[in-house]
Amino acid sequence: MIPSTLTWEVARAGGFMAYGLLTASVAIGLIVSLKWRSPRWTRFITTELHRFVTLLALVFTAIHTLMVAIDPFIRFSPAEVLVPLVSHYRPLWIALGIVASYLLIAVYLSERVRPYIGYAWWRRFHEISFAIFGLALVHGIATGSDVRTPWAIAIYAGSVVLVGALVLVRAFPPTEERAHPIPAAIAMVAALAIGLWAWLGPLQPGWNAIANDGRGSGSATLDAAGANPSLDPVQPTAAPSPVQPRQPFSDTISGQLQQADDGSVAMTAVLSSSGDRLTLRFPSVQRGRLEISGATLSLLAPNGDRCTGPIEGIANSGLTASCQGASSGSVWSIRMTLSEDSQGFVNGTIEADPQ
Repeated sequence: MIPSTLTWEVARAGGFMAYGLLTASVAIGLIVSLKWRSPRWTRFITTELHRFVTLLALVFTAIHTLMVAIDPFIRFSPAEVLVPLVSHYRPLWIALGIVASYLLIAVYLSERVRPYIGYAWWRRFHEISFAIFGLALVHGIATGSDVRTPWAIAIYAGSVVLVGALVLVRAFPPTEERAHPIPAAIAMVAALAIGLWAWLGPLQPGWNAIANDGRGSGSATLDAAGANPSLDPVQPTAAPSPVQPRQPFSDTISGQLQQADDGSVAMTAVLSSSGDRLTLRFPSVQRGRLEISGATLSLLAPNGDRCTGPIEGIANSGLTASCQGASSGSVWSIRMTLSEDSQGFVNGTIEADPQ
């Protein structure tokens, strides 16, 4: 696996770990407020676990941020990963993650000033944790390349169900404590709004064009050249641009292999940044290997333009192919590095150079 893929994979894993730990931190904080404990599991243990989990969430947030910053494809500047709304790539949704990170640091460090501000104000400040959870949730759904996968949907939905259930218990305690219906109603409305937005936005095709303000794949080099615009398919233009930019480009891909009744195998994948749809077709499987002879490649851009061509062979542990644009007639040399897991899911990279 080449370094560009490694940074992207670590960034994805770090992001999901940070989000999972943030969910655990919020859940444990609610458990502390509910005063659930036993002689073997005291409030002190729960409180210390809460602090430790929050610290781990910050560590994995830092790993996620660092890997995104050094990823060679998007090419963020230091300011873009530290200052909200200055990113050239999905500025609004990246900003939500940055703000959530700073607020999480502030909440964690608030323990240091608790003796000076008092318990009541410290506890009110801690309620920002719910906003942090919401910001991180929207950030992950809006920017993550895995958001449409069943496991990612399960993670996001499970976290909302867990935190939501604890919020309801906290708002309507089984004891004689006073109920808090208004915060519970606000939390439920927010959860439903995020769910509806996710269904109508990030979980639908063409989200890349909306999320990135129609500015293509996200590569700083390509965007600066004005290349590879990712257009919303609902708003087609009269003169669509070629499917490939006029400069070399690279991207990460993820998809799944599926075998048809006639023995042929097809792989449909999505380029993580541009949203282009890649389809590879192999005539058959021979002795556990995909038959290269007669295999084809098709690359469909969000604006409907297509680039097609034959898969030519294997070189340097990857596939090579040539691709001709339907509208421009330009020919591209394609190189792909792919790896398959036991369930047929494929991840890898694609690089293209003009001939």
